[in-house]
Amino acid sequence: MIDDLRDIMRKVAVPVSYVIGGLAFFMALCGVAGGIMELVGFVREDLDRGAMVPLFISAGVTALTAFLIYRVGREEEGQQRHLTRRDATLAVALIWVGTGVFGGLPFLIGAGLSPADSFFEAISGFTTTGATILSDIEGTMSRPLLLWRSIIQWLGGMGIVVLFVAVFPNVGVGGKHMFRSEVPGPTAEGLQPRIRETSFTLWLLYTVFTVLQVVVLALIGWFTPAREGVPTMDLYQAICHSLTTMSTGGFSTQNASVAAFDSALIETVIGVFMLIAGVNFGLYYGALRARSLRVFLRSTEFRVYVGLVLGATALLALGILVNHGDNPIESLRYAFFMVATTITSTGYGTDDYMAYAPWPLGIVLLMMFIGGMSGSTAGGIKVSRIVLLAKSTMAQVRRNIRPSVIQTIRMSGKRVAQPVLTEVAVFFFVYMVFMAAGVMLITWIEPVELGTAFGAMLTSLSNMGPAPFYEGADNFSGYTGTSKMVFSLAMILGRLEFFTLLALLLPDFWRR
Repeated sequence: MIDDLRDIMRKVAVPVSYVIGGLAFFMALCGVAGGIMELVGFVREDLDRGAMVPLFISAGVTALTAFLIYRVGREEEGQQRHLTRRDATLAVALIWVGTGVFGGLPFLIGAGLSPADSFFEAISGFTTTGATILSDIEGTMSRPLLLWRSIIQWLGGMGIVVLFVAVFPNVGVGGKHMFRSEVPGPTAEGLQPRIRETSFTLWLLYTVFTVLQVVVLALIGWFTPAREGVPTMDLYQAICHSLTTMSTGGFSTQNASVAAFDSALIETVIGVFMLIAGVNFGLYYGALRARSLRVFLRSTEFRVYVGLVLGATALLALGILVNHGDNPIESLRYAFFMVATTITSTGYGTDDYMAYAPWPLGIVLLMMFIGGMSGSTAGGIKVSRIVLLAKSTMAQVRRNIRPSVIQTIRMSGKRVAQPVLTEVAVFFFVYMVFMAAGVMLITWIEPVELGTAFGAMLTSLSNMGPAPFYEGADNFSGYTGTSKMVFSLAMILGRLEFFTLLALLLPDFWRR
């Protein structure tokens, strides 16, 4: 047993070391960016002198650790190690824990956060949850640290494991298992069969959309007159907010989030790109390959996603108009952004949704549960699962009426196999079990109301960002370190969609 465990750890050490080493590279890159800010006055406001030093220290520690891990698992000359399904599962789990530990180092060293807070902030970033323990973002974080905070969300959006599979040497069939452990949702519609090519395609599309948003936001900021007390959407702000928009993460450089810019145009652009990020990236690839938009129209999930956005926006705009007395244009503005930020699980804020009447608030919570499309960067249960659950329910109702008729469930014109339907049903059951268990655990640890605990667990398991029903500021600073670790585990469970981590608890997993 000990020998088996030692052999497994040696096999997974190399992929883990590659990802940890990649984090060191991006830390150093943020440090260099901080130095450039100081040298050329990239940002108009006062600069934080020496703010890049914690990033360089963290990069050095992380790089050294990655090297030592690599030494443990390096291959003997002429010997190749291919990852099995078991190895890949363990590698993904260790990678995600490692990203929390090492990704939080800059916050620990540069912002003075506690180890629990640093781990929570890093996990929230990499899982693109967007929840934060910071009550004063602008006063706590330097600009290089805010850039790092944005980058970890961008890396986690499409998936650090997916990036590893795309860039680093072949790891055998383990690459396929690692890829499937991280890409969310039960379908991979429109993607290539070769996992490495698929990973590269996903990241290329992801990068193109991010750069496009940077350009659009920077141009808006360039032509917008400066206003006193309102931050300018300069290139730095455009980069940070584009990184956290396309990842549907929602970390902002401002305490007031996107509302700080007080611009309907900026909100609209960010809202549109959030919805773009909530679409299955396989559909984008399929449309490019077929040179036709019919790929989108043939997708049942896409049609439902668009219908949900339009319907929820109309209903929420009506609710805001009736209950708050805003004019129709302003109501539509706030409703569109709120639906975009909740259905994609981004978590940006422009409006206090907790001030809504019960039924508009119900729409917001429903969007938080559902989330975006499979194969997107969004969190939540996913639209495809909701559609399949609805179709399975209708099929069961029909069986009760006509038990002799064979019920076939189709998605986008294709028959859905029974194992997929079983996986969807099990996922929903596991999701609700962990939701209930998490709520009970938090109410046992913390002196909070049931609704507060529910909102915090919904945020964590759905990788959502805002914490509905929280008493006071919309952040997690008031929770104990124990609760923050529980939330961090819930965020990883939600990001990996439970089964990858739950497999580690099975005794059979550790047997040869």
